[in-house]
Amino acid sequence: MLRIALAAAKEYFYLNNGQGGQYWQIGAPQVDVIAAQPKRSLAEIRAFALQLVNRDRQLNGLPPLVADELLTEAAQRHAEDMLKRQYFSHTTPEGRSPMDRFIALGGRGGVGENIMEQKGTPGWVLNYKLIERFQKGWMHREGHRQNILRPEFTRFGFGIALNSARGEVYAVQMFALPAQ
Repeated sequence: MLRIALAAAKEYFYLNNGQGGQYWQIGAPQVDVIAAQPKRSLAEIRAFALQLVNRDRQLNGLPPLVADELLTEAAQRHAEDMLKRQYFSHTTPEGRSPMDRFIALGGRGGVGENIMEQKGTPGWVLNYKLIERFQKGWMHREGHRQNILRPEFTRFGFGIALNSARGEVYAVQMFALPAQ
């Protein structure tokens, strides 16, 4: 009886474990866990990004940030601009800083900005796993972590631009001091 069970287990786990292929390896995931997540709306992504930032702030004894429409617009425009014109910088090719871009929209108060670029995985969609990956990356880089955990910041905006066919994602977090 045990021999039959072991033979059946071997058949199930070893012999019928996929069709193989160029990239197949035993134990290697055959699904991109980011692409496999459900697609989310931009509003859901922004709310989740704020939730993650506030979780990290709370874990460090800091008050939560609130969503700011102008910061979000500035962040979204910058993410889209970087994707469209294929650059990755806090400063636009014309020399406009995060503060310049925020003031141009009517914003007030000092700002901080975190940016992220991810390339090379066609088929990505906007989902929570992607945003978790970006937040983890920002928290592991000292300057970005300082922006997230700066006690003086009270407001938050998030923008993201994606070209799924080319596998390119640009994300922008913006933070601001209280409006004066």
